[in-house]
Amino acid sequence: MSSIRPRMHPDLIADDPGAWSIVSFARESQGAQLIGRAGRRRQTPGALLSTLAPTEIGRPLPGLDPSLGVAGAGPIRLIGLNREGARRLWFEDGGRALRGVAPRVVRRWSVPDLAPGPHDYPDQDPAEELPQPAAPAALGEPVEGEVVAPGGRLVAAATKSGRLFGVAFLRLPERAVVRFVAGAAAAAWTEDGRLLAFGGDWGVMLAEPAPAAVS
Repeated sequence: MSSIRPRMHPDLIADDPGAWSIVSFARESQGAQLIGRAGRRRQTPGALLSTLAPTEIGRPLPGLDPSLGVAGAGPIRLIGLNREGARRLWFEDGGRALRGVAPRVVRRWSVPDLAPGPHDYPDQDPAEELPQPAAPAALGEPVEGEVVAPGGRLVAAATKSGRLFGVAFLRLPERAVVRFVAGAAAAAWTEDGRLLAFGGDWGVMLAEPAPAAVS
């Protein structure tokens, strides 16, 4: 999948701030106002990962580890965005489609452009069966709903405590945090580990290893 070069979403800022980040949707108001037609000002929206102070969740915090060999373990580049949300994610059709569970709907996006549909609308709300995010203190052991990356050396686990919530990427076997994405509720990898999706009620993003991180 990494050989496909999608056209970048015009509102997506691809840069990775590092191991500690938060999903942000901001107006680029500082020096980024553009003069539109008839001299009218407009602001350009930007979707990005913003820098976050290291998040203390009771686990060792070594930071990024590209040696794990999957997207997200080292520096990444954001390549896709869709504002339809999901609280659980998985890839299917050999990585050509991304599926996601949200209240009352099972979504589908094509990969890598994240074009939507067709979605499914089951009679029973699929989100009702999703496990709750784990408390940070529970992350020292496997938690319900965590996703194992290809190769079995990294897992992604949703966690929540008060105002803190996000997805912790934990290196095995010591379950040390190599990446934390605040604001995310779910993550998934393609079978080859070259693409990483993460999302929440705000939408979904797709990432690949940053060019410098590709061996």
